[in-house]
Amino acid sequence: MNYTVKLSQTLSHDVAMPLRLFVLVCLAMLCFATLAGESAQSNEYAHADEFVTLSAEMANANGLQTMAVTSGQLQILATAYGDVITDPASLSHIRARFDGVISAVTVNLGDSVKLGDTLATVESNESLKQYKITSPFSGNVIARHANAGELSNGQILFSIANYDDVWARLKVFPKQLSSVKAGQQVMLTHTGVKQSSTISHIAPSPDGKPYTLAYIRVNNKDGQWPVGALVSGQITVATSDVALLIPKTAIQTFEEKSVVFVLKSSVREGHNEYHPRPVLLGTPDNMNIEIVNGLQNGERIVSLNSYLLKADLEKSEAGHDH
Repeated sequence: MNYTVKLSQTLSHDVAMPLRLFVLVCLAMLCFATLAGESAQSNEYAHADEFVTLSAEMANANGLQTMAVTSGQLQILATAYGDVITDPASLSHIRARFDGVISAVTVNLGDSVKLGDTLATVESNESLKQYKITSPFSGNVIARHANAGELSNGQILFSIANYDDVWARLKVFPKQLSSVKAGQQVMLTHTGVKQSSTISHIAPSPDGKPYTLAYIRVNNKDGQWPVGALVSGQITVATSDVALLIPKTAIQTFEEKSVVFVLKSSVREGHNEYHPRPVLLGTPDNMNIEIVNGLQNGERIVSLNSYLLKADLEKSEAGHDH
């Protein structure tokens, strides 16, 4: 009997040992899987929460500019090129009223004159009396064909031009003609100088060329739009209101996604955090682009020089890879 009991206990012990080992192995594997999952979640969280922290002084030194996300208006533009011409209403070719002998000339080429200033004195052939030729408006003498002692026989003696207002004349080709119309806004550019105006009228090319001409009045009181200068014009041919609009300069490509760096306050005093936020892009124009998803109205973003933040993140990632 004692032998039977001992044998039973021995068998029970022999069966229990492998079972205990199996349970321990299973528990170890479960713990490992749990830890691995937590580690993966931790890494994913760290990756998703990548950002750059900068002091306000460093941000200013690097030229980072921020703005609030707002609604706005897309402007669809057409580009045209042309030149600056004289305003026909501000150009006068002056002749003598009565033919005769020019007794005196009081202006030279390039002189500035005012309305009513004397340009020359002529002795009439008929009355033998002297009369004055005067300027019809203020401007500059751009041509002189008169000297004392010469005869006036109906020829042009002087040309006076006023350049306070000039015209930009843009060439509009057939593929643009259907969208370009009088009254549209135009941003004119000449050697870095810009001026906003509107298309006054559109007319056919006078020499039969395959384009029409758009005429835009230009304020030239500062003299920065000389006649003959080459100009370009950005014509606003259509507009569209959108809920969220940001400048194209705010968009960066990071990890094969379009991102915008969103500004957040940092726990470190005097510092800010710049978080790359993936965004869904909509319709663009020449300067701005619609945001369909990824940003909210009022959020502050980096609008200029955000490529520096992108470079910092890429540099940090490269360091982690090594």
